[in-house]
Amino acid sequence: MERPSTNAPNRELARRWLQKATNDLITARQTLLLPEGPTDTVAFHAQQAVEKALKALLTFNQFEFPKIHDLVRLATAFLPSLEEYRAAFAEISNYSVQVRYPDGSAGPDREDAARSTAIAEEVVGRVRRTLSEATQV
Repeated sequence: MERPSTNAPNRELARRWLQKATNDLITARQTLLLPEGPTDTVAFHAQQAVEKALKALLTFNQFEFPKIHDLVRLATAFLPSLEEYRAAFAEISNYSVQVRYPDGSAGPDREDAARSTAIAEEVVGRVRRTLSEATQV
């Protein structure tokens, strides 16, 4: 990942990343409400919500990042304030690709899907508050 530039934060692009994160979070939440809802879909969208929220924060802070799904790498390189999520990010990162293909491995159970969604809610909310506070300065 590149160092931040000296340009002003790209608020509009960061806002769009955060909106995409919010959309994924809504999809995860709503699918989790279904009695027979697919847990792989929930876990995938929870991962996507976290990934896009991190990319919103990186974009706002003018960091260029590679096209990756590894949440630990995205967060720990430049977002030390999210270090507390390292273990959760390591687990959730697996839901970016693995759950989308029928490779024979078991997908996340309902408890894992719910936990991933709860973490996504925390992270998206935290990023939303951070960006809101930063734009009011």
